[in-house]
Amino acid sequence: MKLSQLRILTDENISPKMVSFLRQQGLDVLDVKEETWQGKEDKYLLKQAYLAKRFVLTHDSDFGNLAIHQGHKCYGIIYLRLRSLKFQNIIRIFENLLKLEQDFSVGNMIVVEEARIRIRQ
Repeated sequence: MKLSQLRILTDENISPKMVSFLRQQGLDVLDVKEETWQGKEDKYLLKQAYLAKRFVLTHDSDFGNLAIHQGHKCYGIIYLRLRSLKFQNIIRIFENLLKLEQDFSVGNMIVVEEARIRIRQ
């Protein structure tokens, strides 16, 4: 699947501006804050994303730890590991991601940095 085809669950640390931007790009986004799930454990959110077949979009490395090291079921994770969390920087990087021809699979953990993207199966 291309990034533009992924269904996403945005973690509570993702700005409402980013949620709006993603929706403007045509992505199917479910936001933790809109669901009133803020404050819920990451395990709970990872499970909800798995059941709804959504990739978790987050700035939090804990989701990867839960999936990789603790064996929790995971539909997919997009971890924005950026030095600058300014909205303009995140948008610029995400616009570049949307242009990629990269295919992503269920279970992928995608680590996005300013200079590279790493994909873990």
